Amino acid sequence: MKTIAIFNNKGGVGKTTFCANLATQFAVRHQKRVLVLDLDPQANMTHYMLGEDMASTVIAPYYDRGIDKQHGTIVDAFDNYELGESVINVDVKPIWCERFKCSIIAGNPFLASFEDILSKKWNELNDPDNVSGLRISNWVYTLLKEYEDDFDYVFLDLSPSLGAINRTALLAADYFISPMSCDIFSLIAIKNIKQWFDKWIGFYDSKSIEFKREKNHIWGKISGELKEKVNINSGFLGYTLQSYISRKHGDGTIRTTQSYQKIINNFEPEINENLSAFKKDTINNLEELNLGEIPHMFGILALSQFVAAPIVDLNSSDGMAGSQYTQAKNYIKAFDEISHKIMINLGEQNELA
Repeated sequence: MKTIAIFNNKGGVGKTTFCANLATQFAVRHQKRVLVLDLDPQANMTHYMLGEDMASTVIAPYYDRGIDKQHGTIVDAFDNYELGESVINVDVKPIWCERFKCSIIAGNPFLASFEDILSKKWNELNDPDNVSGLRISNWVYTLLKEYEDDFDYVFLDLSPSLGAINRTALLAADYFISPMSCDIFSLIAIKNIKQWFDKWIGFYDSKSIEFKREKNHIWGKISGELKEKVNINSGFLGYTLQSYISRKHGDGTIRTTQSYQKIINNFEPEINENLSAFKKDTINNLEELNLGEIPHMFGILALSQFVAAPIVDLNSSDGMAGSQYTQAKNYIKAFDEISHKIMINLGEQNELA
């Protein structure tokens, strides 16, 4: 099972939409068993994949304990912690999403309340006698271990944050992809990501080694719950770029706005300078980190969200009409190309034959 985080600390770059539709792409086009984890406290992925009514039914019991809980959510992983234990509760059942052809562990707004706890537990890694710090910091990894035989790929939908929740999620990940928007703030985000990674990846690896050396008898008992070292420092698969609304010349060719083109031209050098050091070691050509451009979806994105269906599955009964089919076709074609490049960067060329 391979775990891929969809991550950028800048908001508004379409991470959730990209993550959900990429998960479907892997499930349908590449015939993979796919799980999505909604790790954004806004729980937008949960509403997108389950639909408004189903998502509300799933989350409502956490606001009103008098309502019967029919499904679990991501915060159930901390049930034992709230009882005073550090063992992660792995009995959090995924929910099947028929139209997306994959499963989701539902998000929950109450996940935000664990941000400070996770930050505190991270700081406890400084104490080599503290087992709780390691266990709680590895909560996403421990939860996913429960399902490693059930899925081929896991996609993590993260919030736009450089906080403790995302750090624990990225600790669990094998790889990450960064959707970008065509603006100066995405260029700034690239530098922020590097500085943040440099701050905590080496710290975790050193504390893990220290614990294993000094508490080897304990390590042998709990190592199955812990990530021995961080993988994403050699797990960057690439980035996507949201297209901007452009005008056309009389002959139909794109007329690029000079200011946008200047920003676009800066992406490759910024990625190479700040994130190429984290690329998967089998990626030799840095140009392969550019996974492609996400076309504008105009009205079909709102329709996709409203009917809780991936863009590839939208049809007339959902309200599709006229030029929307052309828009969807362009989007599907772009995702075919992007997912193909991702599979290549993952080293799965044989499955594309």
